[in-house]
Amino acid sequence: MKNILSLILLGGAGSMLSGCLLASQQDMSSLQGQLKELNATISQMQANQAELASKMDELNQNLSVSNENFSQNSGQIASLSAKLDDITASLRGTKPAEEGAEGLPVVQPASAVLPSDLFAEAKNHLDKGAYEAAATGFKLYTTKYPQNENTDQAYIYLGDAYVAAGQTKKGAIAYATLLQQFPKSKLVPTARLKYALSIVPLGKKDEAKKYLSSVVAEFPTAPEATQAKAELAKLK
Repeated sequence: MKNILSLILLGGAGSMLSGCLLASQQDMSSLQGQLKELNATISQMQANQAELASKMDELNQNLSVSNENFSQNSGQIASLSAKLDDITASLRGTKPAEEGAEGLPVVQPASAVLPSDLFAEAKNHLDKGAYEAAATGFKLYTTKYPQNENTDQAYIYLGDAYVAAGQTKKGAIAYATLLQQFPKSKLVPTARLKYALSIVPLGKKDEAKKYLSSVVAEFPTAPEATQAKAELAKLK
């Protein structure tokens, strides 16, 4: 009787053990399936990341080409602007036609210096450190050609010449004139930055902070914004 009972108990234990093993195998299979699915997901994410990196590299290359083309176009535009200034000045300075010996009209050429020559000469003085001569040249340019294509740039150089010559207040006035007369110029961020820096020595730190902050807020991607942030940190 005892032997029979023992066999029954052993048989039940064996069934329970078999059931546990079967459950463990099912759990293991399920876990393996989940791991397989997870590995597939990770592989897909890695593939997507590689594709994204490739697209980013392509985008960076396109941006580099675009920046190079933009620089070339800017140079061409500046050259064309100078030629346009020359033509405009020549037309304005041309004297009325007079009749020649044979009754044909004779156009008298203008004797004034071309804007591009005056601009180039003043810039040459500025590059050589002849700041007073440069200021005189750019002052003459802005006076004679107040609405030319390069007049806003002339005001920047005029301010630079004055500041370099130690005439900070006159430099600030030059930058401020650009901001007032050419509010839509592409040089506005540069003019605001330079104006702010020029009035700090004049004791106008609060006003300088406002202009520096405006550069950061309104032109966040411009190179001037980076310098404006650095200057703001110095003034705090």
